[in-house]
Amino acid sequence: MSEQKPTSADQVAAFLRQHPDYFQQRPELLELLRLPDARGQAVSLLERQAAILRERNQELRERLNGLLDVARENDRLFELTRSLTLALLEARTPDKLFRGLVRTLEDDFHCDAVALLLHDREIPILGELRKQVRLIDDEALPSGLAPMLRPGKSVCGVFRQEELKALFQEQSEQVQSAALIPLDFHGPVGLLAIGSRDAMHFRSGMDTLFINHLGDILARRLSEVGRSSTARQAQRA
Repeated sequence: MSEQKPTSADQVAAFLRQHPDYFQQRPELLELLRLPDARGQAVSLLERQAAILRERNQELRERLNGLLDVARENDRLFELTRSLTLALLEARTPDKLFRGLVRTLEDDFHCDAVALLLHDREIPILGELRKQVRLIDDEALPSGLAPMLRPGKSVCGVFRQEELKALFQEQSEQVQSAALIPLDFHGPVGLLAIGSRDAMHFRSGMDTLFINHLGDILARRLSEVGRSSTARQAQRA
């Protein structure tokens, strides 16, 4: 008789894969199996399985909590954006539109800096609003900004000090990150820039659904109130 070769570890593993119910028929063997854990102690297979299940349950709970946090934040942003949209629609003059926009972004959205740059030189800008709402030509912006300002494509992230100065002027020193929202409606209307003291608040690659929506609404309202303002000035003349 030929000597029987000892069973290899690979053969045992292959057998268990082919017979996953093996330990159901021999439950006493489970109590004999001992596995090392992270603490260096030997534990039974059942204890190890229970620990793995607890870890997976904790991971799933953390993922669920993360999804709930995102959902709550999206609900908050939706309500704020909805309120701002209604305020912009109700504004009948450029002055009311500008004041409503700046106030809501600063008070409700807690933005640290707001700048609205416009192309239409017929729109009147009154009083202290001139610090945040002003007329500008594309040529006046730093050349590095031009490739990023495409219609319908908001840009978020950290910008050079030269660029922040051109956008926010006196407010630029406190801005560490910003969102730039090109305003376009049948042609360029302007640019809305929103700044934050937090360098991680506006991140490159972040979702821009809400700020793009805000840009679309604002561009249309600016075009409408601009035409209305021009018509009123013509009637007075």
